[in-house]
Amino acid sequence: MTGANWSGQPDGRMIQNYFKSLVNMFFKILPLKEEGDPSIDLYMKSLQRELLGCAAMSQMLDYDPQLFSLTAILQYLIDHPDCPVREVRREVFRAISICNKLRAKCELITQSRRTEAGQ
Repeated sequence: MTGANWSGQPDGRMIQNYFKSLVNMFFKILPLKEEGDPSIDLYMKSLQRELLGCAAMSQMLDYDPQLFSLTAILQYLIDHPDCPVREVRREVFRAISICNKLRAKCELITQSRRTEAGQ
């Protein structure tokens, strides 16, 4: 089996939509925690790997510290599985806020690039 490697850059709209869907992915952590679902650890690790992949693929987010914050929030939650639900809730909503800020940033960059291109 050969590995696939996408060498293109996702466009601004794709990244904006990704951050919109990422809000739901972070929000999903809450019911998993509240219900004591044993798959929460695997879910958060998978989400963290996805974020790292996103960072590697997108020059638009070129070393944005907010993206690092999202992976750090996940790492904290992974490392502290016994933290109370209220703490998980606070961190999840903080991550959602960061996702919304990154989405807005991508939108501004996309608009700026369109303006520069005369579109």
